[in-house]
Order: sequence, then C-alpha cells, then structure tokens
Amino acid sequence: MASSSHIRGQGATSFSGSLGHNLGEYDPFEGDSDHAVFSGDDGDSDEDNLDDTLSPALEPYYPGVTMCIVCQKRQPYSKNGKNYPTCGMTCARILEDANGSASKSSPRSPQSAQTEDFEEHQEDLCIVCQTRPAYKDGKRSFPTCGNTCARRYKDILAGNDSTRTNPTGLTRTPSNKLTPDKRPNVDGLSRLFSTLSLLEPEHSPTNRPTIKRANMAPCVICTVNPCLENKFVTCGIKCTEKLCSSGSSNPRMCNYCHRRSKAPHSDQCGPECSEKAQTACLLCRSRPKYQQYHLCGKTCKEIAAKWTPLLLEAQVDHATYIFVEKKFKNAWRATGKAPAIKRIYKIIESSDFLQPYDRYKKRVGNEVFRYHGTSRQCALGTSASNRKLCSSKTCALCRIIETSFKTSLANPSGGFGPGIYTSSAANKAYSYTVGGARVMLLTKVILGKVRTVSAFNEVMSCPPGFHSVVFNRQNDTLNETIVYSDDAIRPVFLITF
Repeated sequence: MASSSHIRGQGATSFSGSLGHNLGEYDPFEGDSDHAVFSGDDGDSDEDNLDDTLSPALEPYYPGVTMCIVCQKRQPYSKNGKNYPTCGMTCARILEDANGSASKSSPRSPQSAQTEDFEEHQEDLCIVCQTRPAYKDGKRSFPTCGNTCARRYKDILAGNDSTRTNPTGLTRTPSNKLTPDKRPNVDGLSRLFSTLSLLEPEHSPTNRPTIKRANMAPCVICTVNPCLENKFVTCGIKCTEKLCSSGSSNPRMCNYCHRRSKAPHSDQCGPECSEKAQTACLLCRSRPKYQQYHLCGKTCKEIAAKWTPLLLEAQVDHATYIFVEKKFKNAWRATGKAPAIKRIYKIIESSDFLQPYDRYKKRVGNEVFRYHGTSRQCALGTSASNRKLCSSKTCALCRIIETSFKTSLANPSGGFGPGIYTSSAANKAYSYTVGGARVMLLTKVILGKVRTVSAFNEVMSCPPGFHSVVFNRQNDTLNETIVYSDDAIRPVFLITF
C-alpha cells in the first residue's frame, strides 16, 4: 500500500481571537453536516447520511427567568415551543397593569387563556428599534427588522453595546410582538415588586449597561458575570472561547461542572459528572455532545472552525474514544492481538477543506471508513499539549491533516498506479506506520462504483466508468482500497500507538 504524499504548508492555526455571535448559537444544531456549519463534525456511524438543515430562528428568550417574574412562586408557562415570563394570565395582567396598559379585551377563562398568545392582533415590531416591522421570509420570523438592528441585538446580548442606555427594552413577549404601549417595563416592575430582578440595569465602572440575570452562578472563567443560563458555565462568547482553549480558571475544579473540587485521582467531582463527561462536547467539555456528533452546538462548531486544522483529544472513557477503538479492534484481521492505542484525536477541518469532498460525496456516493498508515517527523499527538502541526515539508502526517491527500504526490510505482491507498483492514494500514511512536489516520473515503481486482498491476489507473479499485487479498485480511481523486478522501481521526 503506497502512502499518499503531501504538500508544503504553514502549520496549524493557533488558539486566538474571539467571536461575536448571538446567544442563539448555544442552541443544539439540528441536521448537522460537515459542510453546513463548516466544522467537519462527523457522526459515529459508517453511514453518515447528514442533511443540511440549520438551526431555526431564535425562540423567545428571557434571560434568568426560572420562576414567574410576578408571583415568584410558579414556573413560567410554556407551550408549543413558546416560553412566557409569567405563570398564567393572572400574573400576565398584573404585569400589564403595572405598566398602565392592561388589556381592554373581555375577560378570558383560565383554560382559554393558557392557549392564546398574550398580545394577539399586534404588529410584529423589531425588538431593537421598535419602529419597523420584524423581518419575515415566509418560513421564519426574526426578532429584528434587518442586519443593522440584528448586529446591534447581538452586541446588546453579548454585553458589547455601549450606546444603549436601557437594556430593558429587550424584554420580549412569547410571540416576539412588542409595541411601545404594550411592552412590559421590567425596570418599572422591579420598583413595584421588590422581588423582581429580571433585566434590571446595572452599570459597570465604564458606565456600560449590563444585563442582570437572576439566580445565576458566576461564570467559571471571568468569575464576575453571571452565566448565560443555568445549563452554561460561562457568561458569553468570549469566556466560552477561553474555556475551550485553556479550560477553567481553577484547575482544581471538576472539568465538567467547574463548580466542585475534583475527586481524588479523577478529573471530575463525582459519579454524576464522570458519567456526563463520557459524552461531553470535545471542545468545551462542559455540555453534552449532540447525538452521534462530537460537539455540542453552533458556538463550539464556529469556535472550532476558527482554529482549524484542530485536534481534539477524546479521553479513554469518552464515547468518541470507545467508538474509534472498537472500530479499530473489529478491523484488525491479523493473527495476534491488536496494538494498544495511546491517544485518539478528532480532526476538525475548515469549510474550504471539506466542501470539495462533500460535493464529490453527493455526486458519487458510497462513503466508508478506511485506515491509512503514515509517518511523522514531529511530536504531534504525543501529548495533550502537542496538537500544533509542524512546518516540515516532509512530515507526512502534518501535511495530510493540513491539506488532505494529494494524488499528484503519490508513488507512481504503487501496485495499482499513482493513487491514494487505504485499507479496510487496520492491520494492513498499521504495517505502513513507521518508528516506535506510530500513527494512523481513520479516514472517510468515497468509493462510488468499485472495480474489484484479483492481482497487483491488473490496473494502473482508475478504470473508465469506475471511481475506485479494491483488491481483497487473503480474504480481506490485506485489503487494498485505492481512489484516484483528491476529493474522494478526508482524514477524520488520528490514532497514536
């Protein structure tokens, strides 16, 4: 099996920079795919039939509301995906009365009140300027009227808007329907009800208003601002980036909840967090990964995309590690025991890196996992701190991760010509690893229409009408799988021995 070669490059992107995206990017991503939000987050299946659906528009958002903001006794009412700031119509009317704008409609029964929106027949106004209608595209409704207000809305939610003097204007009704005469003034309510603290403005030393979130633990990074929601451990995007790049500000704390001290000889505080850590996002490690994928949501996907190519290590008890290890052992077809795996890394790549493969996959189809043994001339992957690609032009591992496989640099004297050689047999690929600290790539390969051969040199290029060549030597124990297009293969996992 002739190893595909590589091309020169500049090495890995360092962990730097910050994102300024909106709070909705914390939402789980639905219909995740390699190209949809450009992170290369492959699922744990041999048949990754991923659709292109992106997350829906923001749902109504009430920061810090875990109890009715009026009575503070019952949980806020929610139905059909809508979340309300009060527990029912009684408290809703008190909220309206406090602002001097109680509903003039006839009284409704409690039963009908629970099934109707609070503010029917009102115009959908932009949540920022409150003068123009909120934008709709026929399928989705947006909270702002256009890009200008959308950018300002992001800044306000991220705490970066120094021009706005009253963040209480962001209070939203369940149907995003805000009007000047009907909008609940929570600052006014907080003066009326001493127990209310939702969105009461605070002023920092720089006189920039911030959002006060009720009953929220402090961010584990800055330790000053409250967390975005109870399910998060950070206050916003900037602190989330720091958490992803360098971990918690206190290394003695549990690396999942970051709230309690680590138990002896463990990275977590106890059994509950230890169990959650086994299916945690490989980047932030503080939220559950989404279904069969390896990241938790859009925020981590976009942070990871900024740092590509990026190696994310899976710990030995993590679901990703177990998945790759099991696949490797099942693919070991030689006599004797398979070598012990030391480390497993998920490879995160950029949109530009993945899109040619994705287009080829849609056009040709027949995607499979295959192994590729190679060599390295650096310490990449030897420890958690060695995750930056080297700049050596002859380091096969780093150049493959950086630029993928290149048929132009393949060995023309290979058994089936200048192609990219992989194997379904892990032992066959392992035989091409070099040195004491060996490395192997688990790749995804598009086979398309396969030409099966029975001897070396039977074909020396891709036969017309086919997309790949397969030579099943010795009952597949020495399988050779060859593709002749750069777009037909991408590295997915790095395995070290």
